[in-house]
Amino acid sequence: MTKKWLSAAAAAALATGLLAGCSGGQESNSGASPNASGSPSASGSAPVGEPVTIKFLGWEKPAVFQPAIDDFQQKNPDIKVEYVPLVENDSVESMKRMDVMYASGEAFDVFTLSSATAFAQRAASGMLEPLDEYLANEGIAYEDEYKAEQQKIDGKRYSLPGKFGPWFILLNKNKLDEANLPVPTSWTWDDFRDYAKKLTQGEGPAKVYGAHFHEWKDYFLLNLYSESQDQGIMKDDGLTLNADNPFMRKSLELRYEMEYTDKSATPYQDVITQKIPYRDQFFQQKAAMMPTGPWMVAEAGGTDKIPATFVSAFAPWPTNAPGDESYSFGGADPLVLSSSSKHKEESYRFLRYLSTEGMAFTKQFSAWRNSDIAKEVDQIVSATPSPDMIDKDSLINVLNVTKLPIPPVTVSYAGDLENAYIAEADKYMLGQTDIDATIAGIRASLQKIIDANR
Repeated sequence: MTKKWLSAAAAAALATGLLAGCSGGQESNSGASPNASGSPSASGSAPVGEPVTIKFLGWEKPAVFQPAIDDFQQKNPDIKVEYVPLVENDSVESMKRMDVMYASGEAFDVFTLSSATAFAQRAASGMLEPLDEYLANEGIAYEDEYKAEQQKIDGKRYSLPGKFGPWFILLNKNKLDEANLPVPTSWTWDDFRDYAKKLTQGEGPAKVYGAHFHEWKDYFLLNLYSESQDQGIMKDDGLTLNADNPFMRKSLELRYEMEYTDKSATPYQDVITQKIPYRDQFFQQKAAMMPTGPWMVAEAGGTDKIPATFVSAFAPWPTNAPGDESYSFGGADPLVLSSSSKHKEESYRFLRYLSTEGMAFTKQFSAWRNSDIAKEVDQIVSATPSPDMIDKDSLINVLNVTKLPIPPVTVSYAGDLENAYIAEADKYMLGQTDIDATIAGIRASLQKIIDANR
């Protein structure tokens, strides 16, 4: 798998050619912590006092990271950080360009990745620098610093956590108030289903559904995402299909029963045939609740395209049983160091800073245990067009109570498994198969993919 993936990147490099840019300066011997404000002496031929330049690749607009970069450079005058957004707001295309740059030998130092699959591929290929020795030299234990674990490859740690992203339930608080329903601070899927029934109103085109589920595979894994392990299509070991997990069956049944029995959720057939945008369904008040992720927090305060016309609240991901700990799907984007970096010590210092105090400057949630959650929420909410349309207290509760599982081992063919899983779920949701036939189909079709990739 590693050789195939890397050769593809190399081929792309030959076809595409080199992208512009290179890192400057000489490597220093700094082992300083990310909070250090001193200026370690440079090694090699670099004049004393000349800062080392490290190149940071991403896809966010420069305005996202520049305040953190400015603060870091003020505290670390021996390091200059050059941020390069490869393709703004497009993580997939940006990562493709990173691969081309790496395969062609072009210099860069620090970058961010957007998924467990993207991380696993690049760590296995040798593109990423292991960080265990850097953490040990700094004298810190990862679990003492961060509340979101990162995926390891062969027992080695290759990343630090970027923005923290637990999933939750987004709610129309106005609709809850009309139905005399409180914003849940802890609840089960049975409670969620009951809320959806009570929030459903009307008939025909004017109908307001209690809940909306999108077409992504996540909306066929609802109950699985409440567990502390084995949340996915594959078990956490990356070797075994998870089709025998009773919560996979429950996830499919929950969605089916809410749509067909309760008629309290947008019908799946409408979702896929009408290509219903999930944002429209919620913000046009055609559905009162929606399971979703952290990118929707700022959008709840309105955007240029979709103004906020009602108060949005947030509830933790429902549990499978009363008293269960509150787990959800999600993670923290990996912040990584290029194995070909010529300035690894300086790059590590920047990674540590960005994954801790620096994240507060980006107006994103942090996985750092010492972060000020209320301050982070204030920064994000106050930057929206309509801050008063976001229920901050409920959001702070979600961030305080939600736990994320240890990331699973991700296989290179995860995309093929997802497509096959959705294809089998389609048949069930469209009434073409029953639940037993669906689970059997998942076992058969997905196991073929697993066997073909052994």
